[in-house]
Amino acid sequence: ELIETEKHYVGDLAFIVEGYMATMSSKGIPEDMKGKDKIVFGNIHQIFDWHKDYFLGELEKCLAEPERLAQLFIKHERRLHMYVVYCQNKPKSEHIVSEYIETYFEELRQQLGHRLQLNDLLIKPVQRIMKYQLLLKDFLKYYTKAGMDTEELEKAVEVMCFVPKRCNDMMNVGRLQGFEGKITAQGKLLQQDTFTVAEQDSGFLSRAKERRVFLFEQLVIFSEPIDRKKGFSVPGYVFKNSIKVSCLGVEPSVDGDDARFVLTSRNPDGSVVRFQLQASSPEICRAWVNDMVQILETQRNFLNALQSPIEYLRRESKSNSLGRNMRPPLSAASALRPHSSASIDRHKLPSLHSHNTSLPALYLPSQGQGQGPGETCSLQDVAFIFSRTVLIGSSCCSPPLSLCLLKLSRLGTGQTGSRLSQMRKSKRDNYLRKIIISQTYSGVNSWNLGPCIIFRLRHQMKTCWRSLFIYYFHFF
Repeated sequence: ELIETEKHYVGDLAFIVEGYMATMSSKGIPEDMKGKDKIVFGNIHQIFDWHKDYFLGELEKCLAEPERLAQLFIKHERRLHMYVVYCQNKPKSEHIVSEYIETYFEELRQQLGHRLQLNDLLIKPVQRIMKYQLLLKDFLKYYTKAGMDTEELEKAVEVMCFVPKRCNDMMNVGRLQGFEGKITAQGKLLQQDTFTVAEQDSGFLSRAKERRVFLFEQLVIFSEPIDRKKGFSVPGYVFKNSIKVSCLGVEPSVDGDDARFVLTSRNPDGSVVRFQLQASSPEICRAWVNDMVQILETQRNFLNALQSPIEYLRRESKSNSLGRNMRPPLSAASALRPHSSASIDRHKLPSLHSHNTSLPALYLPSQGQGQGPGETCSLQDVAFIFSRTVLIGSSCCSPPLSLCLLKLSRLGTGQTGSRLSQMRKSKRDNYLRKIIISQTYSGVNSWNLGPCIIFRLRHQMKTCWRSLFIYYFHFF
């Protein structure tokens, strides 16, 4: 069934690539649609080529060697990310297709002799990526009944549950309208759900309204759901408000209600806006609070490390010398890997109130004040702190890079500090960037220094991919 449905799927993709796309390329497109064709099809050509030229053949080999099936999906988890890209573009694609479905695309359908309309074909990749997990779960069921080893198959099911979830998340993000920033610059989407939200500003509590809320690594977005056009899942959310993680505070419960929590936003003038969120269940509330606590904990770790880098390095060195199997302290563990949303205990959460008062202030030592007798902090030390404090999948909010550099130049760094203080800001920023990059390791896929700086690193595993760094800045 897996192979037969894969053949049908490749055939459906061929209708799009070798039918619609080839015809539009050879015969041209209407003037008012120029430039829109790329949005209509997204990266479907890439998906088609991979399934036709590689994946279908690999599945057919599994008939003779069924034990290869699980590894096939595990091995290509990164490759399947192309479906996430496709799904993020899908709402925009549907919106354009809906404008031409009765005219231009209908004429093409009749010319090509297709039974299905274009929008019916373009939904196929979304349906297919959801289908794999169902088929793998069937394999898992029969493997279990047969008493066979299911460890790898369970991993494959986990992978093929995670990828569709990411696809669904990005389709929802793609339906967000009116947000002026760059959505892809806000880090990973950690949570999204519908809440009843009441805003309290200057003591006045507004009427509670339904809001779709998105929690990114660097931003919380509030949006209003809107009706979709009949037959099309066009963009369905309008941007209403947002909170930068740098200004975020969270109160785990309100009036003893386990399904309600408060987010606070600190404005530049010092005033605080409160958002009361009512979740549909206590479990959803706990999952959200857990993720936000992890974000704020990482902020605190980062600022503590920046505040006293020598002390931080000592603690790291001491903990490493006690043995590799020693369980890391809570702060380090939380920076390394986010906790499961199901494992958090609300009563054990730290109290993180509106101003993030638990975060230490970043101060600059007065002239002559240092780390201690004969102690200096080199840029390499700080780069190490960056790479140790802000790790895979974590997020933090750090001060602007220029502040970090200014602090470094006054921490008794000797000739390095003197040279830094004489550099132009752009040269200083670039200098530290290079050092931080040199301190990272090839196993990192993606890590985040909050609104200060983000590095995206694609490393070379068993492929010939070229390592890529993308960096950009977000200042307060």
